[in-house]
Amino acid sequence: DINDLTFACGPHHRMLRPDGWTTTKNAKGDTEWKPPPHLERGQPRTNTYHHPEKLLHDGDDDDEADNPGAA
Repeated sequence: DINDLTFACGPHHRMLRPDGWTTTKNAKGDTEWKPPPHLERGQPRTNTYHHPEKLLHDGDDDDEADNPGAA
């Protein structure tokens, strides 16, 4: 539902139904995909494939830590 959540490709969009996969927004604003009960393992899934910047942390490009005195 683009008005409330996010885009999904056709095959994944068709998986969304009351007895199948569902989606919710988490506190960070990311869409979490929740599987149907028979596939549930207790951990919502988020897809960062199109958002690699979400995998980076502040300081990841800090050359000083890897190479003291380089600056």
